[in-house]
Amino acid sequence: MKILALDTAQWVTSVALWEDGKELAFQETIQERDQAARLPSLVHNVLGDQTIDLILVNRGPGSFTGIRVGLAFARGLSLGLGVPLKGIDGFTAMHQSLTTPNPVLILLDAHRKDVFGQLFQSGTIHPPQSYTQEDVQSLLQETPSLLIAKKGIDCFLTEIPFQETTPLWENARALAYTFFKDSSFAEPALPLYIREADVTISTNFC
Repeated sequence: MKILALDTAQWVTSVALWEDGKELAFQETIQERDQAARLPSLVHNVLGDQTIDLILVNRGPGSFTGIRVGLAFARGLSLGLGVPLKGIDGFTAMHQSLTTPNPVLILLDAHRKDVFGQLFQSGTIHPPQSYTQEDVQSLLQETPSLLIAKKGIDCFLTEIPFQETTPLWENARALAYTFFKDSSFAEPALPLYIREADVTISTNFC
C-alpha cells in the first residue's frame, strides 16, 4: 500500500510518500507563511507520476489556518485522484513515534502564552487541552517519571526542569509511520481544534 502524508498543522509544510512502511520520498519547508502556495509544489515534487492508495493528513491541533489549508488541499487532491482520505491528529502521531514506556506529556506550539497538550499515562489517553506553565509544573511534580515530548515550545519550558523524549519521526513522516504501525488510528479527516479560532495577534514566550 502506498500513501501520501500531508502536514501543515504546526507551521511546517511537510509531505511524505511511503509504501508498506518504508519512505520513498520526503520534502518539507519550515517557513510558516504561504503554506497554501508551497504545498502543491511539494506534493508535485514528492509524488511525481506515481499512483497512491490513500491520502493522510494531520487534522490538528495547531495553526487554525494551517489546519484548514492541509484539510482543504487534501480533500481536493482526494477527489481529483479518486483515492480515500483519512486523518491522524498530531498528538497520536507523535506518541506512536516514541519508544519510551514512561508516561508522556506531549506539548505543541499554540502561538499563545499557553500550549496545546495531551497526557498519555498508564494506558490512559487524557483529553487534549491547553496547558499553562503552572499546569506543566504541577504534572511534573505529581509524576516524577513523566517525560515531555515537544514541538516548537522551547521558550515555554525555559524555567521548568524536565526530562525529554524524542520521537523517531516528525510531521508528515510521523503520520505515515503511525498509519503503517496501526491503521486504526486513521480517522475521518475532520479538524481537531483545542480552542475556538480567534483573530488575536499570536504571542509566545520567545
